Amino acid sequence: MDCLKPLWIALSTYSAIPVPQCEWDEKSLARSFCFLPAVGLLIGAAQGAWLWLCWFAGFNLLLRSAVAVAVPLLVSGGIHMDGFCDTMDALASHQPAQRCLEIMRDSRAGAFAVVYCGVYLVLDLGLVSEAAGLPGVFCLVFTLSRAVSVLSVISRRNARGDGMLAQFQQPAQTLLVRRCAWGWISVCAVVMDFCSVYAGTGALLGAVAAWFAYHSMTEKRFGGITGDTSGFFVQTLELAMLAGMVLGQAAEIARFALCRSF
Repeated sequence: MDCLKPLWIALSTYSAIPVPQCEWDEKSLARSFCFLPAVGLLIGAAQGAWLWLCWFAGFNLLLRSAVAVAVPLLVSGGIHMDGFCDTMDALASHQPAQRCLEIMRDSRAGAFAVVYCGVYLVLDLGLVSEAAGLPGVFCLVFTLSRAVSVLSVISRRNARGDGMLAQFQQPAQTLLVRRCAWGWISVCAVVMDFCSVYAGTGALLGAVAAWFAYHSMTEKRFGGITGDTSGFFVQTLELAMLAGMVLGQAAEIARFALCRSF
């Protein structure tokens, strides 16, 4: 059972899925990041099952998209959305870095957190309604976002030096975790492009854009990353990849229309 401890830690921390509880030790904490993308894999499986049910039962587009937006929040327990809301509260305050870190520590949700959470969900609903038509790419977005987030955590400076992220971050800075993260990313990239070159490439370009924008923002505003900003990163990565998928599909349609016109 000890070999499964990293998996149980990853699932119990980053999802709402009930799993056996176990004692945390440094080795298991380090390896738990290898299994964080597995949470995204479970979300993708749930999305795939829901999309199949929609196709089989003939559910309308709005219901299909609304539930597809809710699935990641239900499976993950909203842990990343919590980080998104805390980060938006801090960013919207326009305060110095130290004050922003204090705002993110506050467990209460501010007005900006509520407003931007609503904006996020509306945008997500619109993008999902367009992107979910390619389930092979869409369902892997949630795995890839968590794999990229792992790479961010083990390669960037912690702005606080304490907290839950620091508890995982230092033990996880190993070659094994780095290789696992790149392995997850590589597999997702290949499968996405195999399913649809345009949508898959669009999603990958969206992830690259989100990576640079996020790390530029965190260095400038907070002096590094935190657990909350890592949750923010997962959420914005997913939104950026969905936007990339939609643009990729649009490019494919435009190319097809252009070829037909000649």
